[in-house]
Amino acid sequence: MKPEIKTFLKAASIIFTILIIVWFLVLSDKDSRGLEIISFDIGQGDAILVKTPENQTMLIDGGPNNKVLQKLGQYLPALAKRIDIVLLTHPHADHVTGLVEVLKRYDIGAVILSGAELKTDVYFEFLKIVEEKNVPVVIAEAGEAIHFSGNLEFDILSPEQAGDLVFNKKSEGFSSGGNDVNDSSIVGKLIFENFSMIFMGDATSKIENRILIYGDNLKSDILKVGHHGSKYSSSLSFLKFVSPKAAIIEVGAKNHYGHPSEAALSRLKIINTNIFRTDLIGDIKILTDGFTTNIYKEK
Repeated sequence: MKPEIKTFLKAASIIFTILIIVWFLVLSDKDSRGLEIISFDIGQGDAILVKTPENQTMLIDGGPNNKVLQKLGQYLPALAKRIDIVLLTHPHADHVTGLVEVLKRYDIGAVILSGAELKTDVYFEFLKIVEEKNVPVVIAEAGEAIHFSGNLEFDILSPEQAGDLVFNKKSEGFSSGGNDVNDSSIVGKLIFENFSMIFMGDATSKIENRILIYGDNLKSDILKVGHHGSKYSSSLSFLKFVSPKAAIIEVGAKNHYGHPSEAALSRLKIINTNIFRTDLIGDIKILTDGFTTNIYKEK
């Protein structure tokens, strides 16, 4: 498989664009287990590993600490030193911190960003390492897709437009529009044969309402719940469109945010979905051949 990638690289206050075509090809034996998705129990944050039937890998976020390294060591082959795609949904610390060490220790095929920059030390360090290691960077935009080997793709549903959006260190507003940092999240739908799963990052109901334009295409087997089950996410109208059989909540035990909120949990219960929480059951592993799907707790 040879995906076409446009590279956009930014580091600290220096912003420059490299428009090139990057091709990469992963050669490996087909894994008979099918598609594997593991939601890591890494505390109050997100980190999800996607392993395709062709042994391609995508890491979605890295969590608030370095626990992601132990998890990768647990679920990747012992000698694995490459992750094909690192996708950072948005630059909050509970999503980007663990990726700093991941970038140092693994060869990364490409990094995918939302196009938003947060002026924090940890995000600047992340960008610095990306630049130093010459990792190709892609800015996600709704309507685009990541195509993996085999009948598997990750469709970008949000953000609507890739841009150079800069946040202030002490403010959560876009300097160019007033949106919340969480709403810069990359939202995507992973599709493999008849299986599908939506990943919401930390997007709120504002983005949920925006992507209702996709209508029946939002329907998915599994929903990775937005913003750790915050009361500002998982609106009932959105949940009814997605109609997931299972909902995954990545959340830290006894976190001071009160996540997941009772409001979000009650809305999930209204649609009769099965709820899986990392704070209660540990790592959550999803295995599917595209037709039959199983969810396992790894704690």
